[in-house]
Amino acid sequence: MTVKFKKLNASCHCGSIRFSIDLDKPLSEIVRCNCSICSRSKGFGMLCTPEQNVTIVEGFESVTEYVFNTTEAPHYFCIICGTHTHHKSRNSPNKICINVACIEDFNIADYKGAIKNFDGVNHPRDL
Repeated sequence: MTVKFKKLNASCHCGSIRFSIDLDKPLSEIVRCNCSICSRSKGFGMLCTPEQNVTIVEGFESVTEYVFNTTEAPHYFCIICGTHTHHKSRNSPNKICINVACIEDFNIADYKGAIKNFDGVNHPRDL
């Protein structure tokens, strides 16, 4: 059984989609990716966590999926406000990556030392 360290609440801009993230340890890494979709829609960062730690609490009907390129990492957006909320990790298929800007009371400045750059342009699974 996994012990919860902390529960985070998150939502899209308009609040139609609300979800929770159960952290099992302190947040130590925020991923910044330079692939085409990340650099254009959410270049500020993401928190990647096991899929079972993420629960859509409200607004599942407002979630739409966008699949591109290899189709291995669907990205999810709000159909009302357009916010990219999360996506399935291509690098770690058992993980969901949450747009950190969606997390309530989250200040990226508090995690400067935790930011890890990921070269999605030259994705390791493409080599």
